[in-house]
Amino acid sequence: MEKIKSIKIWVDNGFEPFMKEFREYDENGKETLKENYFSAQEPEGKTITKYNETGLVTEETNFGEDGNITDKTLISRDSEGNATEVIIEFADGSKTIKSFHRENNGKTVTVHEQSDEGEFEGMEKVTMDDNGNVIETLTLSENKEIIDQHLFEFDKNQNIKKEIIFHNYQKISETNYEYNENNNLVKRVMVNTSGETIDWALFRYDEKGNLTEQQFGDHTLYKMNYNENKKVIREQKVNAMGIVEYSKEYKYNEQGELIEENNITEKITYEYTYY
Repeated sequence: MEKIKSIKIWVDNGFEPFMKEFREYDENGKETLKENYFSAQEPEGKTITKYNETGLVTEETNFGEDGNITDKTLISRDSEGNATEVIIEFADGSKTIKSFHRENNGKTVTVHEQSDEGEFEGMEKVTMDDNGNVIETLTLSENKEIIDQHLFEFDKNQNIKKEIIFHNYQKISETNYEYNENNNLVKRVMVNTSGETIDWALFRYDEKGNLTEQQFGDHTLYKMNYNENKKVIREQKVNAMGIVEYSKEYKYNEQGELIEENNITEKITYEYTYY
């Protein structure tokens, strides 16, 4: 398969068609440039991303609609590719500095955030299990007191099965996840401290394992149809009244790349160049 060099995304909404987005990629498939536009004459902004020799991000620069830099992120990494320091430079010259401290063979990471003047801006501690799954995140005060705590449990297939959220040591919510025999997520239920359901979602699949329906509470249903290559060719959003809020159709080229999206208000086309 040919390697993508660039993508132009065009929008035709019945007025003057214009390029909404432009993306460039290096020969390793990494996005190096992304430009966004409000209209044909109105740039929205752009992002330039740089990578090291192993393909990890080392620098990201964002530009506003006036072409000036809004912020720049510089990432320092160790020999294993782990971030050791992140410096975010803002347009006014101020900086936020994030330092990473690893313990327990890299399974515990503490991120300390401060300004370039040494003012405390935040602290987070992340703990992972032997499989690399995040099992706990802590948001800490300057005195290392726990503000927020998220706990995660995983099943034998490494699927998340439970998430519990605490704030100021008080339990806020618990979310449980269920899967079918193919390890596809089929149900997600969030309950409050009284055990009352406050959010839920159901996921349905066809015999090929394609996700065909996503039901979010009693208010939103998404329906998807697929082609023989397991690509979505039609998507609908249905509200609680059973009314279709939007319907999209998708077309692909021989390589399976998206080339066109159609709905009642606009057509979006994708134009590729290759190395």
